[in-house]
Parts: sequence; C-alpha cells; structure tokens
Amino acid sequence: MPIRSRFVKICALFGLLSTVVPTPFAAEGAPVSFTTEIRPLISEKCFTCHGPDRKKRKGDLRLDTRAGVEDSGIIVPRNPEESEFVKRLFTADPDEAMPPPDSNLVLSNSEKTLLRQWIAEGAEYEEHWAFTPLAKPPFPGGTEGRDRPENPIDRFVAARLRDEGLEFAPEADRPTLVRRVTLDLTGLPPAPEAVAKFVADPDPDAYEKLVDELLRSRHYGERMALPWLDAARYADSNGFQQDGDRHQYIWRDWVARAMNDNLPFDQFTVWQLAGDLLENPTEDQLIATGFNRNHMLNGEGGAIAEEQRNNYVFDRVDTTATVWLGLTLACAQCHDHKYDPLTTKDYYSFFAFFNNLPENGGVDKRMGRIQVAEPALSLASEAQTAREREIAKGIAALDKILKAAAAETDKAVPAWWAARPDPKKLPAKLRPVLDHPYEAVVPAEQRLIVSEYLKQAGPPELAKAQREKEALEAQRETLRREIPVVMVMREREGEPRETHILDRGDYLSPKEKVEPAVPEAFPPPPAGAPANRLGLARWLVSDANPLTARVTVNRQWQIFFGAGLVKTAEDFGLQGESPSHPDLLNWLAADFREFGWDVKRLHRLIVTSRTYRQNSAIGPAQWERDPENRLLARGARFRLPSMLLRDQALALGGLLVKTIGGPPVYPYQPPGLWEEFSYEKFGYTPDHGEKLYRRSLYVFWRRTLGPTTFFDTANRQTCSVKPLRTNTPLHALITLNDPAFVEAARVWAERIVREGGATPAERLGWALRAATARAPKPDELKILERARVKARDHFASFPAEAEALLGTGEWERDPSLDPVELASYAQVAQLILNLDEVLNRE
Repeated sequence: MPIRSRFVKICALFGLLSTVVPTPFAAEGAPVSFTTEIRPLISEKCFTCHGPDRKKRKGDLRLDTRAGVEDSGIIVPRNPEESEFVKRLFTADPDEAMPPPDSNLVLSNSEKTLLRQWIAEGAEYEEHWAFTPLAKPPFPGGTEGRDRPENPIDRFVAARLRDEGLEFAPEADRPTLVRRVTLDLTGLPPAPEAVAKFVADPDPDAYEKLVDELLRSRHYGERMALPWLDAARYADSNGFQQDGDRHQYIWRDWVARAMNDNLPFDQFTVWQLAGDLLENPTEDQLIATGFNRNHMLNGEGGAIAEEQRNNYVFDRVDTTATVWLGLTLACAQCHDHKYDPLTTKDYYSFFAFFNNLPENGGVDKRMGRIQVAEPALSLASEAQTAREREIAKGIAALDKILKAAAAETDKAVPAWWAARPDPKKLPAKLRPVLDHPYEAVVPAEQRLIVSEYLKQAGPPELAKAQREKEALEAQRETLRREIPVVMVMREREGEPRETHILDRGDYLSPKEKVEPAVPEAFPPPPAGAPANRLGLARWLVSDANPLTARVTVNRQWQIFFGAGLVKTAEDFGLQGESPSHPDLLNWLAADFREFGWDVKRLHRLIVTSRTYRQNSAIGPAQWERDPENRLLARGARFRLPSMLLRDQALALGGLLVKTIGGPPVYPYQPPGLWEEFSYEKFGYTPDHGEKLYRRSLYVFWRRTLGPTTFFDTANRQTCSVKPLRTNTPLHALITLNDPAFVEAARVWAERIVREGGATPAERLGWALRAATARAPKPDELKILERARVKARDHFASFPAEAEALLGTGEWERDPSLDPVELASYAQVAQLILNLDEVLNRE
C-alpha cells in the first residue's frame, strides 16, 4: 500500500481524519432530497427549538411536520425570496438570525444554499423513511436479462455501483472464503481438513454446500447468540456494589438453542416478550421471558425498593424499544422527544406494558452468592426434586420426635441458658447475648439456643434427632443452591398496577394516568388485541409496524459486513443515518417478513451473495472514494470480536472444549481484582481442567468487572446493539500476554512440532496455513524462520525463560519435546496469532 494511503488509513482508524461519507453519494445536479439531505440538516440544527418537544418549542413554530410549516407560513414553496425562513437564514442581524447565535448551532453557507434550493424546488416534505409502511420494492432497472445477478442482494448493489461508475470486486479466493464464512457462521476457524476439502471440491455448488453445512452446525447458535446477549444486557451477576450472582445462563442456553433450531423471529419475539401469556406456555416459553429480567438488580439494604422497581421498568422500555423498534424512546422519559414523534405519554403508555409484574424492587431469594427476585422459575431435575422430597420427609419425622418432647424442653432451656454454657461450644451468633436472659432475646436466637441445648444437654435421643435434623437442613440448603432459578416474566394477580406519567421521570411525582399503548405515531394494534405484553409483542411483528423487520434485518447485515445498511443500528429515528441502500433494506425486510421471519434463510441469502463473496483488498483510489465501504464495492474486512479471538486461539491450540451450554465458567484472570472492588466480600476462584477451555460465550460475566480477557465489548449493564471496534496498542497487551493466549500458543507449538512436518519450513507453513487457511508465501516462511531462530538462540542462552513460557497455564506439557525448541515455536505461534490477517476476518 502506498505510504500516503497507509497514512490516511491509520489516521482514520485513530479518528484524526473524518471518514464520514457524504449523504449517500448524491449526484451533482440532482434534485435536493428531503429525506437524505434536508431532514437530517433541520433535525440537527432546528428541531431543538422547533421540533416535536412541545414544552421546548419556541415561537409556536414546528418544522418537523408539513402541517406545522403550513400553519406558520414561514416557507413559501417555490419562492425562497418571499420565505421568512430564508430571510432568517441569511440575515446579518443577530436578533433575527436563525439559528440564534447563542444556540451554538451554525449553518454553513453551503447548508443555507441547500435549504434555499429545497424551497425553490417546492419545499416538499416526505415521511421519515423508517416510518413508512414496509413494501417490497421492484428490482432496479438495468438488472434484468441474461446477465442479471442471481442473488436479489446483488441486483440492488450492482445497480448502485453502476450509478457510481463502479463494479464488483473479484470474488475472494476459496481459502479466504472458507475462513470468512466459517468464522461468520460459527465463530470458529475452519479445520485444515475442511479447508482442503472445500478448496479441492470441483462442484460448482461447493460453496453453497459449505454454507448449508455451517448453518446446520451446533456452533451456529453459539455465534449468533453473542450479539443478542449484548442487546439483552445479559450477565451472570446483578450489578451494584453487592453484585450478587444469578442463574440467567438458563436463558442464555435457550437463546443459542432457539437459534440452532431456527425458531422464526416473530415467535422468538413473542416468546421473549410474552411467552408467559401464551395459552399453556411450555417451559421453554417461560424461560424465554428471561429476556426482560436480564436487567440489573439492586439487593443493597439502602436501596429504595419502589425506586428500583421503576428503574427496572425503565430498563425494559428502553431495551425493548431499541431492540425491536430501533428508537431512542428513552429520550421521552422526562420530556417529549426533541427529534422523533414520540411524546412523554407515548413513553409511559409503553411503560404500562411492563409495569404489572409481581416484583417489589428488591431481592427475594438469597442462596449463597445467588440473589434473585420474583417472579422466578425453579428448574430442579427429577433427581433433585426426589432428593428434596426425601430430605423433607426425614426432617418431618425428626420434627415429630422433637415436638413430642417440646414441653419438657421448653422448661429446661431457660435454666440451662442461665447457667452460662461454655461460650466456646456456642455458635458465634449467640456469644454476644450470653449474658441476656433467655426470655429477653429475639425468637430467632431463642430457636438457636433450643438447638444448642438439645445437642449439648438434652436427652441422648433428642440430641441425636437435633443433629440429624440440622444435617438434613444443611443438605437441603446445599441442594437448593444447586438448583438453577431463572428470573422470568409473570403478570401479578388481581387488578393491574396503575401507570402514570412521571414528572421528569420521578417515581414520587405521578401525574396523568395512562393505559398500555404503542406510540401514537404508528398504526395501532387491531381492535380486540389484548392490552398487555402479548398484544405488544404481536404488534411488533405485525404488518402494521414498519420498524421491526427493517431494524432486525439491519442488525443481521451488521454481523456479516461489520456495519449495517443503516450505520446507526441503535437509532432509526430522525437523528439516525439514512440507509446506504434503502431499496435493498426494504426488500430484505419485506422478504424476511414474507418468508416467515426465517433467520437462517436470510443468513444464507446474505453469505451466498456476490456482494458478500467479494475480495476485501482495497487500493488508494477506493480508499479515497469510499473508506467505510458504504457502497459495497469490495468485501468487508474487520477485526474479529475479542470473544472470538480467544475462541480462535483455543481452537488452533487444540484446547477448545466444544461442550454446548451449562453454567458459566471461570477461566484465568489476574488475582485480586474481585476482592479489591468488592472490599474483600468475595473473590475469584479460577476453574480447572476442561472448564478453562470452554467457548467465550460461557465465561462468567460480572457486571461490575467484565472478563479481563475481552476488549471492545458491551458493558452488559444496558442494551447495546452496535459493535464497538477500536484499534489501540492496548489490545496487544491481552493477545500477547493473557494466560489464555500464551497457553494456547505454547500448546499449539506442541502440535506444530508433532503434526506440522519434519523440517522447520514444513512446520511453520503448517501453522500459518492453519491460522489463515491459505498457503504460505516463501518470503513469509523466511520471516517466520528468522523469528524462530532468534527465539531459539535467546532461549538457549536463557533456558529459565523457556521454562517460564512453557509453564503458562494448566495444560500438561509434553516432556518428550526439547524445551528450547518448543519455546521457540511457541513464540512464533504467538506471532502468528497476532498477525493482522489472523486478528481480522478478511
């Protein structure tokens, strides 16, 4: 890559140059577009004072609607010189200028000229593209005939490229394709045998066969669950200072299973938002509702329960609106939205759907570190249920013996306590009250005193019964801690809880009462639809709602291209970015809905398209023209998520344990971190054996301190639907030094030596091929060999360093291999794992 081009690329990555693409590559001389040019401009510069927020609106002027403009008379279509709007834009009088100087909003001369041109052309208003009814657009002209692309995606992209004077890049080579699509669909690198099989397959449909095989993989659901867990703010702990643990992994496993089973997205939606309201819901449908119980949970003593309960409902509103509507409804919690047609009444009417749970805002069950709140679903196995019944039966029998002697015991206990039993034989809880009369202590302490009397001074048969009862109670407590209890949704019994608009979001300041309803700007649910979560869920996936299909398809596209057709995946409102290919987005969304919300079908359509299969190489001219690849004239290239980087390293090292599902695991982590932030209330105990090598999906996620092996991840405290990608040297501190990566490299080195061939060149070629899926180049092998020799010479001089490197992690080392040679290959393995080509999905 030329130096200047490389410099521009580096500067763009670090934010030193703007890489914002002008609104989508408008052709010179074309009519001004209200949707892509005018609305974004006035939304940014005018709506703060003249938009939807009626309380902040100034001069009784509303510019976000055609009716508002017509009522004001401030714009005279086709006559900018007579339009007060234009006069205010160009005046030099600070008292008349708009935007006013003290607003800190400035229109450039080109922006003012654009607004003048729009008025001269008729000042046409258009409904915001995302709020228009969803319909399948026709294929663009010029894509018909014998040479038209077979994949519908390509027909839209080809037409856009033609308009821009561009064309598709060549298809990526087979090694690149197999690695790309395998990582995208399973999150794991392809096995060398799979690469060789695909590369050698002469069948013209070889790629399609590979895609179908990957879609059937049990690891598909694990990969696709990751962005959904970010959106659902999934974590294994509650957050806040106590940060108690939870059993929501049951819901996490359901998500991966549902995706493997290709549960249609409309059902996936209904189950998660209202599975409990379905007729005779199954266990899976109840578990699915854990989606809206993934919020943080405050179990601290000083927390105000009702305040926290309202916070949980706020969270459900914000999350549901972001995930399914792509709207920033949270902005209407305290005041009408400043940009979108969303009122405070809309917000609290939506709030009402989620405000009827039998929850009190606190923690209801504490089982050791596990803290959960009702409603919750206990998922004991048949064996656990049988064991609990057996224990209960035993306790009841012993209680019968103890109660038969209760009268005599009650007489003896006060005197025994007054005689001051040996403090060393008493539980710590009783020692502070040893000098208190039995009658003066609280009932809980009295029961404990009775227990100690029976064991220390009671008749032998009663002492035996008391000890056996306590042993059984301890067994029951241990058993209950082992039974997963997943938090779910359930309506409370009796009259629904009233919902009021809360002044500025303050739960202590209720105002007007509201009923459950969708935002008034959108078509309502059909007459007779239940005014509850089930009615809402069905409306979200109905033809009446223009947003859900668009929002969902956009986020699916984001998985495979690094960014959505709408780059602001979290915001489809007026402040969001317009789609780069609006007709393609609408076609995909309508097709998705038309064919039963079939996610795997959508994924297959995307990854079999020529658009997806393009080579990702880029030249200086392309970089200057389209640095973010918004025109899709090349394949997408982006760094793998850090969770997949860890999985890739484990897989290459042969360490990855591919067991599906189960409780979270605790891999390597620097010592003392949990102890420090919890003020020594609890600590971190790493797992051993196979649990160290499970996929990153299963790593325990503490809200107050996320897994230290990962970077650029969602915080899992609030909903996140857009991946975070940064590029800093700090990332290498993890990929070069974290024990998981170092151990993977040194165990991989054993495979390189044992399986890679007889000579260094064969071994290094084998390793590079395993990591990149392609054949190594001679100059690359020379570079790796120089690195190996340099490392070998160093470790020969400092053998203790070789031993330290090979001692990283718990995996037992092969003692038959020379440590100096093995350490040199381990260092080369680290180098390969940190190659740009390996860290990225090409």
